[in-house]
Amino acid sequence: MGAPRLRELWRAVRTRLRPARREDLGRSTLSHALTASLFLGSVTLVVGHEQIFDYLGLTSGSGGACATSLGGFTGAADPDTIPENFLEYAREAGERFDVPWEYVAALSWRETNHGRIPDTLHYGSLGRLPSGIVYGTANPAGAAGPLQFGIKHPETGKTGGPLGDAANTWGGEADQPASERKPRPGTNGQWFGIDGNGDGRVNVWDPADAVHSAAGFLRYWMDRGHSIEWAVGRYHGSGVGGTYQVAVSNKAAQYRSGDFTVAPPNGVKTDCTQALNGTAVEKAIQFARAQTGKPYIWGGVGPTGYDCSGLLLKAYEAAGLPKRYLDHRWTTHTLYVMEAAQTVPSLDQAQPGDMILTGREGGGMPSHVSMVTGRRDGKLFVIEAYSSRVPLYAQIHEHEFDSGLWRQGEIRKIVRVSHLFSSGDASQEV
Repeated sequence: MGAPRLRELWRAVRTRLRPARREDLGRSTLSHALTASLFLGSVTLVVGHEQIFDYLGLTSGSGGACATSLGGFTGAADPDTIPENFLEYAREAGERFDVPWEYVAALSWRETNHGRIPDTLHYGSLGRLPSGIVYGTANPAGAAGPLQFGIKHPETGKTGGPLGDAANTWGGEADQPASERKPRPGTNGQWFGIDGNGDGRVNVWDPADAVHSAAGFLRYWMDRGHSIEWAVGRYHGSGVGGTYQVAVSNKAAQYRSGDFTVAPPNGVKTDCTQALNGTAVEKAIQFARAQTGKPYIWGGVGPTGYDCSGLLLKAYEAAGLPKRYLDHRWTTHTLYVMEAAQTVPSLDQAQPGDMILTGREGGGMPSHVSMVTGRRDGKLFVIEAYSSRVPLYAQIHEHEFDSGLWRQGEIRKIVRVSHLFSSGDASQEV
C-alpha cells in the first residue's frame, strides 16, 4: 500500500477519533524576533530508517539523498525569503504529517532563519560561542541544528550549558544510524529525532531530518487534542500567547498568503548514491567546522588549536585519507608540490574539499591554504585557520572567500586530493 493511501486512511481514522477544531489553524498578531536557542518541552516521538509510524500510518523518508551541512553565514539573511531546499522539506513534512507546511517553515524561521544565522553569536558576558548550526556543535543551552533541538553533546556526552539545559529532546546521539533508533514514541519523554530524508542517519544538523522531526512534534500534540498553536507554544516551552508562539503563527500566516520569495538552497549536500568519497569529503569539512572557535596556533595540529595546513591535515586524517598521504606534516609547500594531488584550473571549478593555496603579491611559494566548503548565493565559501591577529571567534572560521576579516593573497594553486579516497569524488554543492 502506498504512502498516499496510508495518509488517506489515517486522516479518515483521525477524523472519526475527534472532529477538527477551529483553533487548529489559529492566528495571532505579527512579531518578528529571531533567537538562536530552543528550550524544548517534553517530546515523545521516534522512528528509524525503514520503520513505519505505526500510530500514524506513514512511511519513512523519501530516500535518495544524503545529509546537508550548514554554516558559513556571517550576517543577516532576508527573513522574508525561504531557501529552496528548506521550502521543499517543509512541504514534504507537512504532507507527511498532515500539518500546515507554513507552520513547519515558520518554526524553522523562528529558530535560525532557516539555518542562516552565523556560526557563532555573542552571548553577553559569555562572549562569542557556537550557535549550534555547524556540525558537531551546540549553543550554550545545548541545542543544535536548524530547528535547535536539545542534544547530548557529541564531545562531552552531556546536555545543556551555561545558559540552561535544553535536555536531550532529540534523543540518542545527535547523529547516528537510523537503525539504532529503537525506543518507542514517548520513551523518557524524548527521542524525537527521525530520519527525514531516508539517508539512513538521524542527524540533528541535517535540515531534512530536523524539519521533519519538528513537523512530527506538531502532529504528535495535535493528535492528543491540542491546537497547532498549543503545539507551537509547547515546542518552545513558553506556551500559547507568548512572543514565540505569536511570531510563529504570524509568520505562518505570511507564508500562507504567499508573501515570501524563494532563495537559493542553503547548505552543502553530499550525494550518498555515489558511494564513499562524498561522505569522506563531507567528513573532512565537518571536522574542520567542529574546530570553529579554537585559536590559530602557528604549527598547531590540534586539538587545542591549528594553523592553516594543520587544520586541513587533521580534517583529511579524520575523513580517512590513506595514511601514505599523511606521513609527512602538511605545509603550504608540501601541498603545492604534492605529486598525487590534482590541480584545479580555476575558482569556478573548485569543489568542496579542494584547497586554495595563496601567497603574497609578486610571486613565490604559497604561504596560506584554505578549504572550499561550497557555494551560497553563487559565492564561494571556505573554512580556514586564518591568523592570530583577528578576534578569537574569527581565527578558525567558515566564510565567503577573500572577504571581511579574511582577506587572501594571490592564488598560487588550487589542489584536489578527494580522488585519493577509494572511490571517486561525490560531493556536490546545492
